[in-house]
Amino acid sequence: MSRVFSMLLSGFVACGVIVSPENGSFAAEAARANSASAPASVVSDLFEAEERQEVSIKYIPNNSKSAQIIVTNRTRSPQTLRLPATFAGVPVLAQMGMGGGMGGGGMGGGGQAGFAGAGIGGGAQAMGGGGGFGGQGMNGMGGGGMGQGGGGAFSIPPERSRTFRVPTVCLEYGKTEPSSRMPYKLVRADSFSSDPKLAVVLEILGRGELSQKVAQAAVWHMANGLSWEKLAAEKIDRAGGIPDEPYFSQAELIAAHRVVGLATEEARRRQPESSASSDAVSPGEYSAQ
Repeated sequence: MSRVFSMLLSGFVACGVIVSPENGSFAAEAARANSASAPASVVSDLFEAEERQEVSIKYIPNNSKSAQIIVTNRTRSPQTLRLPATFAGVPVLAQMGMGGGMGGGGMGGGGQAGFAGAGIGGGAQAMGGGGGFGGQGMNGMGGGGMGQGGGGAFSIPPERSRTFRVPTVCLEYGKTEPSSRMPYKLVRADSFSSDPKLAVVLEILGRGELSQKVAQAAVWHMANGLSWEKLAAEKIDRAGGIPDEPYFSQAELIAAHRVVGLATEEARRRQPESSASSDAVSPGEYSAQ
């Protein structure tokens, strides 16, 4: 993590608009789940272990704000695995090109899905998160700072399963709210979106440095093109004549606005020099404009 980025995030924490008690519970839960196991010497990427059929992974959404990841060790040896720094949860039927029958009713109704992965289609929304477990990781092995390229590591005994609860955000505004009744699959975040700014926000959410509400506002602005005015107008519908209330507080929107700016700077900082050079405008192009 760049020093400036770290200092600004620390300032948010001090103001109480970034870190939420809920996010802290994710880290504590993850630490408790792994306190009894000693890590193996080799740490494997979770998706690579799945490809080798060494583990199976289930992704169960609670709602758009959190999900459970269940990892089962299919081998007869203990394993130490590392969750990805960022991930996406996508509807299984939509992955198979069979989505579309689940209707609307997501947050805000007919929101747009101007996302690199919007071709997934279907009524159920995709979700995104990070595997940093609040910076605590598994057995004391944290997810690292910005640019470290990994989430929390955890050990798992032979032929046993572990369940982790992770914070998430909706990646497709206006689609149906996820639930445990819907089949979902855990995939790499970059298979759904290659936006580096989104990756930065998901990483800091996963490490517990960003509240779910602030992350959600930032993601809907970046990924789905919602203006800050539109986000400020979102309401939580209350039944029984109870007045509606704003979905986001003013403090959350201010924090989200700053997070978008910070994520943009961090994504630019991570960009390889060759890529940055190719994006630069040549003197000839200036003269032609």
